[in-house]
Amino acid sequence: MEGFPVGVRFHPTDNELVSYYLHNKATMGDGFQSPYVSDCPDFYGKWEPWTVWDKYGGNSHVEDGEPLFFFTKRKKLNPNGTRFDRKMGTGTWSNQYFVKVVEEGKVIGLKRDFRYEGGSSSDQNNAWLMHEYELNKNDVTVLCTLRKKPTKPPPRGSETKKESVDENQRKRKLDEIVDDLEQDLDERRKLIRDLDQRRKLRANRPRKEETSCEEQGGSITIDHHQGSSSWTPCDEAYRPELVPDLATADDIVFTTYDFFASTPDDPLHVESNEFLDQFYEDNDFN
Repeated sequence: MEGFPVGVRFHPTDNELVSYYLHNKATMGDGFQSPYVSDCPDFYGKWEPWTVWDKYGGNSHVEDGEPLFFFTKRKKLNPNGTRFDRKMGTGTWSNQYFVKVVEEGKVIGLKRDFRYEGGSSSDQNNAWLMHEYELNKNDVTVLCTLRKKPTKPPPRGSETKKESVDENQRKRKLDEIVDDLEQDLDERRKLIRDLDQRRKLRANRPRKEETSCEEQGGSITIDHHQGSSSWTPCDEAYRPELVPDLATADDIVFTTYDFFASTPDDPLHVESNEFLDQFYEDNDFN
């Protein structure tokens, strides 16, 4: 708090607050002033707790966890009643409990504990605490303390535990990545084995032998100049599809020598239909 030498703080006991500060204020009124306890007539009024906190130097002169001290006046809900209105800003002070302030075996006052709730700012609800000191239950003048609710420090070892959890999560993530890579590698290996097996099957397939018609006991003779042709059937073992140098038409084998000359003027030129018709007439294949 401002005005104190370094290392000195205003830490009065409950008895000191009631027997000295509150008693003198209730007795002397405005004639009693303290640099450590501020007058705040609108403490129970339109201002929010954080507004009062800022206005009276809570953010600049008070250390964390330390309260501000105020003299104020309570307002009754009903002039003829005994209950007090403790609304503050858009919220209200909810009573938690009270304790008796005792000095030399005699009750000299009460200390009530409150928590702020019901305000328009959800993040401020339950974030402010207030103590109210009274000489007796009917007095209007009271002394209040206002402070921020302290945040709980993280449990001992929580950072280490969090780091351990993060490390475990990282390891699990890496394990998942490795599993995916191994699965992909297995699929690629399987594909390579399949391709290699297909190559082997293809390499082991019997090769087609190049066999001439003469080796199979048959031949075709075509005389382009005389316009005649003859054919000698091959034996039953002959398979024309194994001969890559021959063209096949049904059961007939033709040499791939030019069936037709390049131009009609060539003496070897024969129209395709005319040549085939002549060839079938000259050879009986039935």
